[in-house]
Amino acid sequence: MPISPIESIIYTNQNTQVAATKQNEYQTRVEKQSFAAVEASLKAEKVVEDISDVGADKAIEEEREHQREEAEEQSGEKEVELKGVLKKENKEEAQEALDTTYHILNIKV
Repeated sequence: MPISPIESIIYTNQNTQVAATKQNEYQTRVEKQSFAAVEASLKAEKVVEDISDVGADKAIEEEREHQREEAEEQSGEKEVELKGVLKKENKEEAQEALDTTYHILNIKV
């Protein structure tokens, strides 16, 4: 047991090599893992599977584009209607959840 503050410092510092050793082991392990990851990435084969030619650009057909836009508008309206129905269902489910009673046990050991 230390008697003076100086002896307390010496007593405390006697086991610093244990913590330093553990920290060094951890750092070494992390470095080995990073080296292994770099080596694995360098050894991995980088193979290009398929190279395709660039195709010619096609002209945009105005009639077809117009039909596509109309179809998107119609489907958008349907999506809005579906969202409204889903919101109503969610509100009903939320109200049912609020109406149900919960029993919470407060157990302390």
